[in-house]
Amino acid sequence: MDSSQGQGDGAPLDATPPDAGDLEIFSSPVVARVRRNGNVWDLPGGQLVLPGVFGFCRGVKRALVMLAQAVAAHSDPRQRLFLLGQIIHNPYVNDHFSRLGVPILSPEELAHLEKIISRGDGAIIPAFGVPLPIEDRLRGIGCRIVDTSCGDVRRLWSWAGQAVAGGYGVLIFGRAMHDETVVIKSRLQALGGRYLVVGNLIEAGRFCDMVSGATPAEDFAAVFGPQATNAGSLEPFLRLAQVSQTTMLYDQTMEVCELIRRSFTARFGPDELGGRLLFQPTVCRATQARQAAAVELCRSGCDLVVVVGGFGSSNTRHLFELARGYCPAYFIEDATGILSSDRLRTFDPAAGQPSVAEGWLPAKRPLRIGVLAGASSPEVVVGEVLQRLAGFLGPAA
Repeated sequence: MDSSQGQGDGAPLDATPPDAGDLEIFSSPVVARVRRNGNVWDLPGGQLVLPGVFGFCRGVKRALVMLAQAVAAHSDPRQRLFLLGQIIHNPYVNDHFSRLGVPILSPEELAHLEKIISRGDGAIIPAFGVPLPIEDRLRGIGCRIVDTSCGDVRRLWSWAGQAVAGGYGVLIFGRAMHDETVVIKSRLQALGGRYLVVGNLIEAGRFCDMVSGATPAEDFAAVFGPQATNAGSLEPFLRLAQVSQTTMLYDQTMEVCELIRRSFTARFGPDELGGRLLFQPTVCRATQARQAAAVELCRSGCDLVVVVGGFGSSNTRHLFELARGYCPAYFIEDATGILSSDRLRTFDPAAGQPSVAEGWLPAKRPLRIGVLAGASSPEVVVGEVLQRLAGFLGPAA
């Protein structure tokens, strides 16, 4: 991961090398014990099983360490720290830093930075980065900046920027209003580039049908609205560079790539593909590792899977999508979502809102329950979920 330096007057806030001790508040003795037992918790009524890889990735750890160190270093009560959005998509983590006196600025507040942040204050850029105009305004204020943006996200910016310089339109496979995608859109816009965001295989298929001529290209503006594109027609994307939000499903990223290749072949023939298509699989390795571990766990045989993480977390949503392809799966934010052995507060990304699942826990015993955790899920929350689930399977053996 990249190591960014603090900017502005005085010593950089993030000059101290990251120290895992700064993350102790997010650790869990329960998770540590299950890890020592091969990621399995044996109970009289069954097993709780963790995947080989789960929880905080290196980029998240780095961002949280930098923020924790900034809080520790920023002791002058006359100077304040502000988060320019959620540091990561997890309410437990964001609430922790809010309690330490680091407020998260709302979109409305970000629009009036100069009225809120002064030269002596500190501004924390979250792991997703911030839109380029906001970064420029921070430099204009002259405040201290702690840039926790993920190295994989920065590499995505760099590659997409090079594609724009080469005259390519950029197709982003991702959620159009996810923080990471909003930032890359702003940076491409600042470079004078044209972008199109497709959020799933259906939307990618609509684009490809226009390329191949199966549907009219004149429908482009009607099909893809202003949140998805800054172009008014298909034309800028007939030389195309494809990237992905770093937390998307890797297999779907490759499917989108294949759909695009076929549509361009149908329109231009195979000989022109080299000059018309660029592809960079920008799904980060940490995301891929967690997805692979989740699939391995699910294939090993589970009666159900509980997926733990912030409802706004893209990488956690995709773990849920993977899991429910193998067995009943439930997406919860933390242990408070487990209301009883019969009722559970869950979230379905397709519906876009929480709901209460009835009869979620099978009556049969023994029961094998898999527990997955996104890259933004702290172990302390995972540990509380494990303890709650263990209560339904009897005391530890």
